Amino acid sequence: MPFRFEWRDQSKRAICYIAEGHWNWKDYHQAVRASAFTLMSAPQHVDSVIDLRGSARRDLPAGASAHLRSFGRKTQARLSGRAAVIGLPDVEVEDLRAGALVTADGLVKFVESEAGLEELLAEWAANPPES
Repeated sequence: MPFRFEWRDQSKRAICYIAEGHWNWKDYHQAVRASAFTLMSAPQHVDSVIDLRGSARRDLPAGASAHLRSFGRKTQARLSGRAAVIGLPDVEVEDLRAGALVTADGLVKFVESEAGLEELLAEWAANPPES
């Protein structure tokens, strides 16, 4: 499967969507839909991590601007609307400011390293979204 999902750790505070090989947006959205039942087992709001480091693509598929914004959508009640993206190739995205996109119901942040991702997730864990 070009995208898979798993809990980041046993705290179930973050779910990871992991790209593997060649993928397209349909593959990503299919993984998000498939994770719905898994998300129900979380005792709190869940942040999303989109890990593109395993992608075999040099560029993102067409429609990147719209699809990047979907990373922060609250498609399930347990999702916080906060998403961290790691491994993003160099792309031109309208309204991308200081490594973040503010969406209609969420926030997408872009990190460049595992350390940056850990720091962001720790910050989010210390500041849970309001219910």
